[in-house]
Parts: sequence; C-alpha cells; structure tokens
Amino acid sequence: MVSVRVEEELQVTNTMLFDVDGVDYIFHGLSSIISELSPLGKVIVEQLKDNPLPASLLKERLLERFEEKEVNEAVKELMQLEIITVNGRVGPLSATPGVPEQTENLPVQTLVFHLINECNLGCTYCYAGDGEYGAPMKVMNEPTAAKAIDFLMEASKDAKEVNVILFGGEPTLNWKLVEYIVNYGKKAAERANKTIGFSMTTNGTLLTKRKVDFIVENEIGVSISMDGDEETHDSQRPFQTGRGSFDLVSRNAKYLLEQRPKKPVAARVTLTKHFPHVKETFQQLSDMGFHEVGFAPVSETDEAFILNTDELSRLLDEFEELGEELVEYAKRDEYYGFSNLMNVLVELHTGTNKGYGCGAGLGFYAVSPSGDLYLCHRFNEQDDYQMGDIFEGVDRPFQKELLENLHVDHKTTCSRCPLKHTCSGGCYYEALERQGDITAPNLHYCNWMYRWYTIGLKAYVRIMKENPTYLDRVAGLAPACSEN
Repeated sequence: MVSVRVEEELQVTNTMLFDVDGVDYIFHGLSSIISELSPLGKVIVEQLKDNPLPASLLKERLLERFEEKEVNEAVKELMQLEIITVNGRVGPLSATPGVPEQTENLPVQTLVFHLINECNLGCTYCYAGDGEYGAPMKVMNEPTAAKAIDFLMEASKDAKEVNVILFGGEPTLNWKLVEYIVNYGKKAAERANKTIGFSMTTNGTLLTKRKVDFIVENEIGVSISMDGDEETHDSQRPFQTGRGSFDLVSRNAKYLLEQRPKKPVAARVTLTKHFPHVKETFQQLSDMGFHEVGFAPVSETDEAFILNTDELSRLLDEFEELGEELVEYAKRDEYYGFSNLMNVLVELHTGTNKGYGCGAGLGFYAVSPSGDLYLCHRFNEQDDYQMGDIFEGVDRPFQKELLENLHVDHKTTCSRCPLKHTCSGGCYYEALERQGDITAPNLHYCNWMYRWYTIGLKAYVRIMKENPTYLDRVAGLAPACSEN
C-alpha cells in the first residue's frame, strides 16, 4: 500500500469529523488542516481513528469494498496531509512547538499594569475580591510605572511591537497614572524605535468627558464589562453601596462610542447561573454601538454562580444561533462582532499551533502596583506565581521550570485531543481553581470545547464556500470588510 510496509502500523489521531450540508469533513488538530472527505476517506479515518492497524490489515478490509487503486490514492493523500501517521511518527506540519531550550532571550512583549488594587464596584463573582486580590489596597505610583515601561522596552529585546494593558481593580480610579503611563510610554517607545499599543479593561463607571477624550486621542483600546440587561447587570455588578451601576455605565459607554474611536470598543459579558438569553444580550450591546461582544462563563467556583452542565449546553445552543447570524453577515461581506466565534475563525484560518494555553510566562506578564511580576493578571499578589520584578527582571530559572511543567506535552490527557494545538489544556488560573493545579488541563470544559469547535468548524466551512476572502480580511491578511 503506497510506500508503506505491510507490517507498519497506521493510525489517525487528534481529529474531528463533522459534516456541513451532508458533506463530510475532517479537522486535523495538529496541522490545522480542514479537508473534505470522500466516502472512502471517511471509512479509512473511522478504521484508524485512535486505533492503530497494520497496513496489511487495513488494506484487506478496504479491498472488500473498494478498488485497490482508489484505496492507494486515498491513503497516500491522507498520509501527505499527515492525518495518517506511520508507526506514530509525527510529520513537520503536525509537530508541537517545544519547550524553549533557554529562556534568557525570550522577549517580554505585553505587560498588564495593575494600577490600583481596589474597585468601586462590588461584583458578586469577582475573582479579585473587590479588586484587592486578597492583599492590602495598593496604588501604583509614577516612578514604578516609569520603571515598568523602561523594563518593557529593555526586556522586549528585538521585538518591534509592545503592548500595555491598563488594569486594576478599576484602573480609572488612578486616572492621573493612566495619562502618565501613556505619555511616558509613547516617548520611551519612540526612543527605542518600537511601536507601543495601549488597551484598558474598565467597569465604565468613571468615564468622564475628559477621560474619554484622552482615550480617543491616544487610540486606547477599551473593553467595558457589561453583563446584559439592567436587571442582570445591577444584580451582578452593583456599587459597593448596593446601588445599581447599569444606567451610569450605559450612559458613559454611549458617550465613548459616539466619539467613534479608531480603536474598537468591546463589551465583555460574564455569564453566571441562570444567565439571560445570549442572543438578546448580544443584540442589545451591538445596538449600543459596541464593535464586538464577548461572553465568558464565570470562573468563580461558588455553586451560586457556576454554570451547570445543562446551562453550558444552553450556552452552546445560543452560541450556535449567533454563529448562524455571523455566517449570514459574512456572506454579505459584513462584520459581525461576536468575538468568541471570530476568535475561533481566525485561529482556524491562520492555523494556530501552540504548545501553551496562552502567552502567560512566555511574553505576557502582570506587574503589581509595587513592581512585582506575576504569571498573569489573575495571579496578581499570589506569591507562588511571582515571576520576578521590574527591578531585577524575570526570574528565568523559575520561568524555565514553569514552562516545562505547563507545556501541553506534559498533559497526557491532551495527547490525542484534536484541540491539542488550539486549547493546549486551557487557562492556568481556571485549572488552579477547578483542579487545584495550574499544570492540569481544564478537564471540566473538554466536552464543551469539542462541541464549540465543531460549531466553529461548520461556520468556517460555510464562510469559505460562500465568501472565501472574508476571513483574510477579518484576520488582518487583507483590507477590512465593511461594518454594518
């Protein structure tokens, strides 16, 4: 059979089978290849999926139903695509990026600035405990902020683009420092011949005209937390006095959106138990003018908030409805700001292949008000995950140890998963919360992720059939599509 010896074992792993309008497709998660399957191809994959067979036995089975020539051609094609492996050998398209051999030269490209460990809201599900992260209230000062910017310029090494995320607590409680960081950062980037980008995550309650004007003038990307309709938002995101925040946030967001900032303004929706209909929430926030809307199930493990299996299933049903809307918009070459699915589509289109769940500890760090570096913003003030500081630099030995332990190849349950190179085990913080171990895969989301990516794959195929250049534009590979 082809150039395979009869005793060699053939196998198919890390794949998802799905159909679109009666046509069978396969997604090979290691190489990111999406391919239409012939009836023979489907039979071959089903025979070999997680079930190694000697080439001679596979051929014997197939020749009962198919001609030898077409069997040889089908097997050859699947081998060239690296969907079929021989004796477990992984081809170059399918290889997992390894653990960095050394960490000293890994550039730091994104810093999350915790400007203040305090918040003026009392969100019921806050993982940071009213923004304080379980520590006494801290406020970053100008010398620390300047040192953090200087550290970013130096630690980014030869990278030409760096990013600053303004975070809290609530960052606008330390607004003077926001202005200082942006102004200082721009000058520092110019001196270093780098491009610097700024973004901010805010609850939106303190966005005055002056602040909005500064945001627009300096092209700061903004994400505003809004949890849907007034009743839901006010019950989950009240002021610490108990008063609702919906009216004020809506008014401030509307003013910001009316200024037509060049950088997109996103809404982030946290979903808790008994969440309202997602499609209605999406439409409401889109009608307000948000460029994109993203939904995230709460990471809090309290049973009062966490989504159960039925609610997670309902969430996927509603995501699928939004996905169908997105496909219709794509056919008309119009943008549809359902960011959860857009992110999946871009990953599929660009061929994501990663060995880690995210960039935390690679080129992405959080810096505390006192200048300590942490694995990411969700680990702020957690001593076990301090990665050094801006004064002495990244703790490279600890970084190397963490990266070895966090790599997806150390998560044996991920080894045959089709999402090994896209999910890569998932969020480290959620693993700590749910599994008690940051190196563990997010097993509680495996089935959910499998179905979610099936929805994404079906949407991807439909868009590629109807408007194949659309995703080039969405992914930034071509001029942007129109916005409705």
